[in-house]
This record gives sequence, structure tokens and C-alpha cells, in this order.
Amino acid sequence: MRELSLKDVQPAMYGGLLLSAGGSGVNNSLEKHDLAAEVALGLNIVKLAELDEIDPEGYVLISTSVGAPGFAQPELVLKDHITAAENLIEKLGRKPAGVMCGHVPGFNGWLVAAALDLPYIDAAANGRGHPTVKMGGMGLASRPDISIVQVAQAGFASSGSKIAVVAEGNLIKTSQVMRHCATISGGLVASARGPYQADFIRENGAAGAISFQIELGKAMLSAPQGLARASAAAAFMGGEVILTGKVVTNDVVYQDGFDIGFVTITDGTETLRLGVYNEYMTAEKDDARLATFPDMIGSVDALTGDPIAISTMKVGQEVSIIIAHHSTFPLGKGALDPVVFAEIEQGLGLELYSYINAK
Repeated sequence: MRELSLKDVQPAMYGGLLLSAGGSGVNNSLEKHDLAAEVALGLNIVKLAELDEIDPEGYVLISTSVGAPGFAQPELVLKDHITAAENLIEKLGRKPAGVMCGHVPGFNGWLVAAALDLPYIDAAANGRGHPTVKMGGMGLASRPDISIVQVAQAGFASSGSKIAVVAEGNLIKTSQVMRHCATISGGLVASARGPYQADFIRENGAAGAISFQIELGKAMLSAPQGLARASAAAAFMGGEVILTGKVVTNDVVYQDGFDIGFVTITDGTETLRLGVYNEYMTAEKDDARLATFPDMIGSVDALTGDPIAISTMKVGQEVSIIIAHHSTFPLGKGALDPVVFAEIEQGLGLELYSYINAK
């Protein structure tokens, strides 16, 4: 178990924002994540713990957000993440052994761990961004017989929009409740869910995801700004920079609780088309599929090398796109569960799961 400190924040930021797969970027997330990290470290020591360092008889809660990360207009404050976790603990009737994020960057997990004086677990439901709770369900989408509790928290007292919801049942049904809460709360809610045993996470989650995130960030920051940073990230993940070019179109829009659409990029010779469902789901160059969720697909500003979010990618901007096979970074079993792909395939009008099976 080690203490996280201010020197970990920037590497965790850069690695985590790249691994968010377009859902977040430095331009629109730096201040938000900096604030969460600073508040967390100001509240308490944040201890990063491996799964075998916590009580095996205890449980882990997941602190996350549910909704559309880029184009939504959420009614959300940092304290909502703490309140959601407290409501979950009250429902379960006992204190957890640790806190885990749904997927990186996960700074809300730092905050909850600090506020509740709990270890922050070196694991995640997934080591890259995913659009649905089911994809971060660590395989429970295919287990309707298993019951969990999910909590949503959002809204402002000043406008009378506050909402707190506790849902108990299988992952599919409770996730539908969380999604509806996000839709009626500006597109995003703070959420907590559980209980999860350490052994279950070890077998089905993305163990080591936080350490991977930090080391990736260190690799990026050790390179000069610009294309070298994209190359450093790709090399660390065993992937490649598949295109550096200008954004031609970005037609991603917010609908039904998700950011959905396509981004096209060209270098004047080749054209890359990226399918988006909150995060990058597909990468196709001249109609050839190069990467499919849960493969890593990430974007950086070609001039700075900083991770860039889909929502801030402007026509004419020069970006680099990085891909890596899903076997090269920590990944939970929920990202490969065949049950979770249908709604994404329908929303994008593209096949996903058959491409994974073909690999």
C-alpha cells in the first residue's frame, strides 16, 4: 500500500484522460480533475491498495459517473460522489473495505476514498473508458440472478433539481434506472454501486488499472510536447499511432443520455472514421476496421501531445489517433460480455462484437 501525492496527479491525469478514449481531454477536464484531486489530498491521505491488501471478507464499492461525459449539461458537484457512496453504505449496512473507480481517470474515487477514510483500490471495472454500466459490469450483465445496489445522486438545491435514487436488483435493470436518472439530470449523475468482493474483482475486473494509468502518464510526460507524446503513449501500450491529420467532421451529438456520432480525420491521403458512443468505439481507415471496442482508441492534440476530448475536437484541428489491442492493458470481463454490445451496435449502425471474435 502506498500513499498517492501531488506528484501522482499529473501522470494520473494524462494517462487516465488518454485511456478515457475520447470521453475526456485536457482542455475540458484538467481543471475539474485537478480540483477533485486537490480536494481529496486536502481531506486525507489517499492510500493506493492492491486487492490482496484489503480484508477479503469486506466489500468494495465502485464510485463512478453515469451519463454522457462530453456534450451533456450536468447538474453535479463533487460532494455528490461522496453522498452517493454514503447512501450506498447506508443501504448495505456496513462500511466497505475499499473504493474502486468504474474506469480511469477515476479522480472521484480518490475523493470518496479520502472522504470516507478508505483505501483506493489499484483496480477498475475497466482500464479504458466505456459508455454503459453494463460494459463496466465485470460480467454481471450475463448474470441476472445476481443482485447489486446502485445509487444516483445529482441536482442543485437552489433550483430544486436535486435527486437521489437507490436501486436494487440485477445489473441490467438497475443500470436502466441509473441511465434514466442521468437523462433527467442534465445528462450525468454521480453514482456508487456494490457490493463487490475482492476475489470477484481479481477474477473479473481490471486489476492494476491505476498503476497502469499513472505509468502511462509518466511515459507521455517524459516525451517532448507534440507527436513524440503520442508515440510514447503508443509504445507504452504496445500500440501504434494510426493517423495524424486534420478533423474534417465531428457530428457527435447528445441524445438519450449518450454522446453519439462520428468523427472523420484525414492527412490528405488517408481518411479515418471514428465511431463514438460516449467514447471511441470503432476506428476505420478506408473502410477497413483497425480497432473495435474494447481495443484502446485515443486522441491527442498533435501540437501539444495532450489528450483531447471528442467534444472539443474542432474542424481543422490537427490530432493524432492511437490504438492498442485490448490485451495490452487492464480490462474487465464486462467489456467482452456479448450481452452488452447490442445497444451500441444499434445506436451506431455498426457491428462490434463479431470483430472482437474474429481476432
